[in-house]
Amino acid sequence: MRKIFTLALLSCAGSALADAAPVLVDVPALVHASQAQVEQTLGAAEFCRKSRHGLACRYAAYGVEVVFAKDKAEQIIINDPGELPYDKSAIARLGFKGQEPEVATDEVMTWQTIPGIAELSLFPDHDKIDYALVVVTPPPGRK
Repeated sequence: MRKIFTLALLSCAGSALADAAPVLVDVPALVHASQAQVEQTLGAAEFCRKSRHGLACRYAAYGVEVVFAKDKAEQIIINDPGELPYDKSAIARLGFKGQEPEVATDEVMTWQTIPGIAELSLFPDHDKIDYALVVVTPPPGRK
């Protein structure tokens, strides 16, 4: 009987792992990354332009735009997250551990307690996410 119970538990754990949705964009890997490091993760930029915050580069994968200040990623926008539902669990698909947002309304969900991130906000388009905005905390020694 114990063997059957153990096998059942292993079976359930295996199916839960198999059902886990993959990460769309590994945002934590982009935090404070250089332009070269971001290109290793997302591929070559489609284009780059100067913005008031720094150099803004757009990547094909999920319409990701990264703003670099002093060659470090300090703002990350996922413009096309696909069919990601507007739900607090969506941050796991961006590479973050699930946690409760500090703000959760019909217009925005915002997290401000993720280490290394000043703010992560999800903006809806009905029941799906329209875009995600990640503002990175400045690296140590820079304000």
